[in-house]
Amino acid sequence: MTDTDRRPPRRSQQERRETTVARLLDATIETIVEVGYYRTTVQAVCVRAGLSAGAMFRQFDSRLALIAASADEVSRRLLDLFGSAVDRLTREADPLLAALEFLREAASSPLTDVWRELMIAARTDAELLDRIREPIARFYDGIYASAEQAGLLDQIPPPAREVTLYSMVHMFSGEAMTRVVYPRPDLEPQRLRLAHQVALDPPEV
Repeated sequence: MTDTDRRPPRRSQQERRETTVARLLDATIETIVEVGYYRTTVQAVCVRAGLSAGAMFRQFDSRLALIAASADEVSRRLLDLFGSAVDRLTREADPLLAALEFLREAASSPLTDVWRELMIAARTDAELLDRIREPIARFYDGIYASAEQAGLLDQIPPPAREVTLYSMVHMFSGEAMTRVVYPRPDLEPQRLRLAHQVALDPPEV
């Protein structure tokens, strides 16, 4: 066997680009989780990714473009996470309760921390808001469609399903965020029972 035979096949330009983009997206997400949106600089991302700023700007024309692509990636990963759990949730004795427990766990995940960082920043940054509006809508629409198709919401009256699901997502997200500054572990089991009760018997909408 010659040295040429032992040498791994040369990657195409497209494959190299995809690898670079994946490293940048991973590094951006990890940096936002660790230091927050405003301290996620191009330099910090490139250092974490092991790439030069030039390599980043060959793929994304600005920091905001990189952030927007990362928002897309976070949305995709969260939907994949939910989609992969759906079959298991539907086999539980109480699928609705299992779904609520899953939503609560997901609300405390690092990926959801990234969403919260971006949404809070977008409140006062119109350009960021414009860039992340579509992936956020895709995320919310996606989890509702998956839950509805899987029958996880069958115990909820149809007119109340969407508002109930989103309200639970927002409640658990608020719980995860508030837990950092005002932890009340004594209330959390009660909150889950309350969420289950409200979901089973929501007010008329």
